[in-house]
Amino acid sequence: MAVHDVPKPSFIQAVHWMNDGLVCRAEEMTLVSEPVVSTAYTLDKAPELTDQWWEELSTALERLASTDTDRVALVQEDIDRSIREAFGASIDTTVCHWVIGHGDLHWANLTAPRLFLLDWDSWGLMPRGMDAAKLWESAFRVPDFAEEITERLAADLACRDGKLSQLWVCANRVLGARHRKQETDQTAHARRAGKALLAEL
Repeated sequence: MAVHDVPKPSFIQAVHWMNDGLVCRAEEMTLVSEPVVSTAYTLDKAPELTDQWWEELSTALERLASTDTDRVALVQEDIDRSIREAFGASIDTTVCHWVIGHGDLHWANLTAPRLFLLDWDSWGLMPRGMDAAKLWESAFRVPDFAEEITERLAADLACRDGKLSQLWVCANRVLGARHRKQETDQTAHARRAGKALLAEL
């Protein structure tokens, strides 16, 4: 792994094998014994996180964004298609600023009180603000905390690419529910938030 100066497990080795024509990969990494912020993807209550923790997270995302790698997590076509199919939107969804990100940043992949970022299989190039957008969306059941996230990570979320990232996350929730034919409170939030973001964009 080519990520440096970010709190994460250290890579030890990888193993590849074939399974029914698919290439599988398993990575061994050092053990992190620090507890995760949440055992579930979405939060039901606000976690107790210090200012220092938030500063360390912001620093980690900044350092990660400048990582040199050819890994790609998302492409423009994915952004365009998901937003169009979920919301029927005709707005310009072109991303201007692409950075390296974690790709699966939610509260079950972050530890506290000491910060580590876990689960690195999805990292790579993505729109600015995508990691912050996933943290924001996975806190939707705790509106005050979701608002705190938008303030703490405003540099990534308040810009146009950050809003597009939030819209893409919402679009995926809507499309997932459509595919499963099952609406949830998360779907309802994604639809409301998505429409509000469309109005802003």
